[in-house]
Amino acid sequence: MENVIFPFLVLVVGLFLLLMSGMWVAVGLSLLGFLGLKLIVGGGLEGMLGVLQLSVIENFVLCAVPLFIFMGNILLRSGIMEKVYQGISPILSPLPGGLLHTNIVACAIFGACSGSSVAASATMGQVAMPTMKKLGYNKRLLYGSLAAGGTLSSMIPPSIAFILYGAWVGESVGALFIAGIIPGIILASLFMAYIFLFSLIHPGSTPQQERFCLREKLFSLLHVLPVILIIFAVLGTIYIGVATPTEAAALGASAALLVSGLYQKLRWTVLKESLFATLGTCSMIFFILMGAMSFSMVISMLKIPEALSIWVVSLELGKGTVFIAIVFLYLILGAIIDPNSMLLMTLSVTYPLMMTLGFDSIWFGVCMALFVETAAVTPPLGLNLFVIHGISGEESISTVVLGSFPFFIMMLLLLLILYFFPGVALWLPFRLMG
Repeated sequence: MENVIFPFLVLVVGLFLLLMSGMWVAVGLSLLGFLGLKLIVGGGLEGMLGVLQLSVIENFVLCAVPLFIFMGNILLRSGIMEKVYQGISPILSPLPGGLLHTNIVACAIFGACSGSSVAASATMGQVAMPTMKKLGYNKRLLYGSLAAGGTLSSMIPPSIAFILYGAWVGESVGALFIAGIIPGIILASLFMAYIFLFSLIHPGSTPQQERFCLREKLFSLLHVLPVILIIFAVLGTIYIGVATPTEAAALGASAALLVSGLYQKLRWTVLKESLFATLGTCSMIFFILMGAMSFSMVISMLKIPEALSIWVVSLELGKGTVFIAIVFLYLILGAIIDPNSMLLMTLSVTYPLMMTLGFDSIWFGVCMALFVETAAVTPPLGLNLFVIHGISGEESISTVVLGSFPFFIMMLLLLLILYFFPGVALWLPFRLMG
């Protein structure tokens, strides 16, 4: 362990200084990878970086990323998700908490079509916030439900976090998708339970909602049906084994175009904006992937993961202690680094360690998706917090942060459930895929 401590500290401090300087994460990781191979590892291996980076973006599994993002952008910009929100509202609004429950369920549905946390919060925020503010909903509860509801996109398949994790560690993306279903439903239920209890304790926080007859509720579901069919086209084909995640992503993107066309919403401006938005997001993700591969190569060449695993095992700390340390590590990193960067730049170290200690690879993938969710609502750099703050028009972001904090606690509660009952994540994939 002693012979890798100094190079490891040099890499960590160097990465921290580069990120704190304001340099893009992808550039910082690539630069550190190049310098690490040139100055620390040696042997002229830096020439291999181009080949390795090309191998990353040629990964067939990662083709699903732009397709899922494009599918979400089409549904967002064509206004289909607004109709989904309107279709859910009559069913959930009579509950204590009213339209706040609609925020959570609509975000979950959008997550099942996109996998983008920020897009889910932005979409539902623009749809729901003006009306709910006029009706007099508690602002903290409103902002928190939208910021936290968007994070469900990281857990409920198809999740970009699962695709990146599966491609990086060599795990089945289909199995990860299946593993995220029950935890995602539990997390959405925890959010709704909190809203329900808060509304009962503080009746004035949520106004009385109009009640709808059964016929009106059934008619409103027609707005949700097309999106449900898209979700089935994506997830159903994966679960019954007739399509890979990448093929299912292509099918989902095609279905989104078809639904938008049937609604007469597929205009040239919608298509152009969706393509450009997809290009921007995917460029960021793939540049980070290439940089993370460079950094990971240095870590691997120095055999840091192996040395760290041996050292931790020799301490005989116990799995629970190590897991708590990993949780605190990701909570801290989530506060200062964007979620995708956090996931990719740490897996080369944390994944071998967790596998050495006997944790399940699929289970850890679900935990990683949950860490990505917490990062989205953790100040000072929680992206969903800034999105909701921008839409709200509030002078201070503190109202959004305070409103999101109880939902953050619900995420930690799910983390405890996953640790003590790993079958919550593992039962369904083993049931369906053996």
